[in-house]
Amino acid sequence: MSVNESRSFLRPAWGVFSPRVVTTAVFFAFALGIGLWAGSIPVLMHRTGLGAEGLGLALTLHSAAYIGAMTLAGRMTRRFELRAFMAWLLAAHGVAFFGIFLAPNAWLLVLALIVMGLTAGSLDLAMNTEATTLEHERGRPLLTRMHAAASASFALGAIGGSLISTSLGPLACALLSAAVVAPVWLAVRRLGRRRPLPDPAPATLREPELEAAGAAAVQAAARTASTTEPATRRRPDPVLLFGIVLGLSTVAELTAQMWSAKFLAEQAASLAALAGAGAALYAGCQSAVRLVGDQLRRRFGDVRVIAVSLVLAAVGFVVVALADGFATGVAGFALVGLGTACVVPCCFAQIAAALPGRGGQALGKASLISGVIRLPTPMLLGLIAARQSDSTAFALIAVSLLVGVAGMLIALRQAARAA
Repeated sequence: MSVNESRSFLRPAWGVFSPRVVTTAVFFAFALGIGLWAGSIPVLMHRTGLGAEGLGLALTLHSAAYIGAMTLAGRMTRRFELRAFMAWLLAAHGVAFFGIFLAPNAWLLVLALIVMGLTAGSLDLAMNTEATTLEHERGRPLLTRMHAAASASFALGAIGGSLISTSLGPLACALLSAAVVAPVWLAVRRLGRRRPLPDPAPATLREPELEAAGAAAVQAAARTASTTEPATRRRPDPVLLFGIVLGLSTVAELTAQMWSAKFLAEQAASLAALAGAGAALYAGCQSAVRLVGDQLRRRFGDVRVIAVSLVLAAVGFVVVALADGFATGVAGFALVGLGTACVVPCCFAQIAAALPGRGGQALGKASLISGVIRLPTPMLLGLIAARQSDSTAFALIAVSLLVGVAGMLIALRQAARAA
């Protein structure tokens, strides 16, 4: 492929909209509808008669669809032109929210959440594959700022969802989501085509941002493919390791996104219209950190950023578990946002680096691994919240994050010694 031909795949049809800007807009459009849904959860639960255990079951089925879709989409990125694939998934994602906001009963709401899990999971994988590919092409971190756009969009959607659904009705939320998706879909369609990603040579990594421990683990896994030494085989697979960390962080994010409105509405029924404030402040803090997240990654390395972040998120859940009022609960969710801000982008970067040129497949495999952790969590949270308390559920999330940090550091230290 010639240099000019390669550049043609990155040149946008609209000169002012670069692939980076358009991909960032996809992240924004993707998260807005999810934020609107999160802020509307108390209204939709009341309208459809969905209880705490029902919400846990619904989110579990949603997660199963999401994880399965991400895994399948990871394979499909090898067969379809990536940007066209991303565009049509974005359109399907926008349509899916009409089912959620128009559901007249609990069963149809659960079904709509499953459908949204399929569209969201596929789009999540496709847009992150495009983002990690752009990051690799540019030779500098870009992914965290794109995730910042998603967090900012979710924050707007969360507070907007609680306000709009209580005043104008849930249908207005669906229309707003579609109005944002439409121009972004057009922008993606106007981008130049990206050819299917080539199969990589079995070479070593060229990722200067990785710190020593993370790089040692990834390099050890790369050598596993070309050697039969028993000791090498015992070294941790970075896709497995960071897939587990990804699962723990995703559980924390899902809990803050989907349970905060219910929790805060019960803390102060008179402030039900502001129940989305917890998810909004969580995502707003997450977005603010992600704006400088790429600088943090360059300075401290992905592994250190992940470790410190998960500890901070655990502290946030402890604050929520001990909260005795609306304001304290909101502050706790804000800490969770600060803590989870950089974990997913850092994990995605590490996972994509493990299989250079096959980032979509690596992310799909990691999504399946993270799903083993993520899948049963919403149902367990629903059962614990219904039979014990929300505070007990939040405390268990904090403990799982701390255990995850310790396990990651131990595994990477062992990998660095064995390298």
